Amino acid sequence: MTDNRQLYVLCDTNAAVRDAHLFRKKGGPLLVALLRAKRAKLLVPEVLRMEYITQFIQAGNAALQKATAELDRLKTFCGYDISGLLPKPKFGEAQALDILAQLEDIIHTIPTTSDLKVAAADRSINSVRPTSKTDHGYKDCLIWESLLTLPEGSEVLLLSRDAAAFFDNGVLAPDLGKEAKEKGLMLTAYSSGKDETLMPLVNALKERFADIATSVAGDLPVGDHPIIKAYMQSPQGAPALPKNLAEEAPQPAVVAAGELEELLAAQTKPFALLDVKALGFVSYLGSTGKQAVIDLLVQSGVATDAARNALERLALAGLIRDTGHNYLAVEGRQVDMAAQLVEPEMIKLTGLGS
Repeated sequence: MTDNRQLYVLCDTNAAVRDAHLFRKKGGPLLVALLRAKRAKLLVPEVLRMEYITQFIQAGNAALQKATAELDRLKTFCGYDISGLLPKPKFGEAQALDILAQLEDIIHTIPTTSDLKVAAADRSINSVRPTSKTDHGYKDCLIWESLLTLPEGSEVLLLSRDAAAFFDNGVLAPDLGKEAKEKGLMLTAYSSGKDETLMPLVNALKERFADIATSVAGDLPVGDHPIIKAYMQSPQGAPALPKNLAEEAPQPAVVAAGELEELLAAQTKPFALLDVKALGFVSYLGSTGKQAVIDLLVQSGVATDAARNALERLALAGLIRDTGHNYLAVEGRQVDMAAQLVEPEMIKLTGLGS
């Protein structure tokens, strides 16, 4: 960048997860390296982070099902079974959280506040873009409203495959451009509708930061043999994305006060967001059967094991009470705060309060 303007990059779920497998391929590693080199930020509103994780799990499970079927067929050709090299089902959540933790230094999160939810709901109800005719587009509206809260003078590069929501004839819809400009934002949008990769955005950044782009490889290396390097049945860490060069410098032996706490907080942030959601569900209901609240969390896009673990953590912390068959909300300010946070989603899931 040629000035002090903060640069943010926002990639929709199709581009980030379905196309680039959460920035592992199709331009992802190069994008990460460019952002780190230029101290730019990957804009991930809280609602988008949750959607990243949910879609990563679904895409991973679909790929695993295809691989299982193909390896079973291959077994009849080659005479032996190599399906033991496949990962366990539901491996996607741990992988998604691991990748997001690796990217924590460049991610800029915008919490989903009650004001943002109301603004997104009004936009969706009134059919104001990015609402589309075929979809109420509440999530897109919530992401857009989050984007509009960035500081005046910020520059935003948006990549999306959703033509109906954001584009007219391949360019940013004029009304959205005008709204961003009125908020003091410099917004440029790129469509991945034809090129289902991150490359429309990455190519623009390569031209802008050519000195950095030439030194970064295209995709993450797979290894000598993709089958041998596939994830085993035991838990595996996510392949490392391009590192922050500052992390490779020698580290002092003395740990500064609070340093470890900050590192742990950054690594466990995705779990904290899930805990807040689980607390909100129990707080909203007041008293609920254990399986019932787990089912609601699963219905909202949370993996079963993750929902159960979050509720157990809350019970151990004394934030909810486990009676054996039910979870009860524990009186305190956190009950009202958490219930208010999840109210729109709970109304949608249960109809309570509508």
